[in-house]
Amino acid sequence: MGAEHHDDQLAAVEFDDELSSSSVTVTTVSVDDLFDVLARPANRYVLTYLLRDEGPVYAHELVEYIVDETDPPEGLSEQEYRGQIDSRLLHVSLPKLEDVGLIEFDGRRQRISETDETTAALPYLRFALAQQQSHDD
Repeated sequence: MGAEHHDDQLAAVEFDDELSSSSVTVTTVSVDDLFDVLARPANRYVLTYLLRDEGPVYAHELVEYIVDETDPPEGLSEQEYRGQIDSRLLHVSLPKLEDVGLIEFDGRRQRISETDETTAALPYLRFALAQQQSHDD
């Protein structure tokens, strides 16, 4: 998202115990799609937040989570940054995650829910976060 990301904080996020298995789950999501979406920090934030919470979440919650976890780019106010994140989530990240089958996104209600495929991303998400943290150290 153009800002300094605190992926070390994401890597430390506690996931539900039933999700903590490090084994790879069989999924219908293609490997290329999975790694493509995990290459983008905003998508990692969405999946981390969704897997951490139970039940559906709303876009405004995701925006606040990302604003709390990252710093705005230099020269951009927090309000402008919040608007940028909101726009990118609604028009890029959430539709892409839905297209590959990792979330259900109700654009009218701005509600995001897990699919049967969401937890399949967890081992890869952890790997992506660990890799990012090792590069930041």
